[in-house]
Amino acid sequence: MLIHHPPFIIHHFSEISSTSDCLKEMVDAPEYTCVVADQQTAGRGRRAHQWYSAPGDGLYLSILLRPKSLARISLLSLTAAIAVAETLIDRGVAGIDIKWPNDVLVNQRKVAGILAEGMSTAPAAIRLVMGIGVNLNHRSFPDSLVGIATSLAIETGEKIAVDRYRDELLDRVCHWYRSWESGASIIDRWEELSSYACGKKIIALLDDQRIEGETAGLTATGALRVKTTSGDLKTIFSGEVLSLRNDPRKS
Repeated sequence: MLIHHPPFIIHHFSEISSTSDCLKEMVDAPEYTCVVADQQTAGRGRRAHQWYSAPGDGLYLSILLRPKSLARISLLSLTAAIAVAETLIDRGVAGIDIKWPNDVLVNQRKVAGILAEGMSTAPAAIRLVMGIGVNLNHRSFPDSLVGIATSLAIETGEKIAVDRYRDELLDRVCHWYRSWESGASIIDRWEELSSYACGKKIIALLDDQRIEGETAGLTATGALRVKTTSGDLKTIFSGEVLSLRNDPRKS
């Protein structure tokens, strides 16, 4: 089924292996093409983690962007996290936080994840697929996710209209993508929404080391600065960040 929500063209499927993989195969698709599914059989998140895609309970969405430049492109996944967080805030959901770089939390549990995958680095043919998964109507999770994941239905007690939430989110994604194109500061808004921006005690698990310390803001490219327990300042470009204390964001 084809749905128009300007400037987006949305291809809707009842079941698909992965919305991002499907979108990658649409080689001639214009910018703002989306793929959304009621269920994914092989959805994935960051660091090759599987994304739990219960049938009909979540928003499983991928968006094609065609940036005109690679400059600041690393900030695009942050814009998606901002868009998700603001959509939740606009709905009156409390306890919103963003865990670096782009996991959106409600009351310290993950409600949304984002995976940005580049398809080309040629300046004339940059294609970036932004995969976004949001837990909306889940009432339970597999044992491996209990205590880690949550949903809007669990947090609010209300059933969420998936299509309506999708359109609200796409509006915010469009706003922040165009802000990014215009050179607006993405870092400032991300830091306003995230308790992980500065002063958060964390452990960063990298491929070859473990870093413990306190967050000290983001670089201009969105990397995380960490002041280690030994006093060194480290820059984290990728990895898993874990909070060392229960520190819900006050709002």
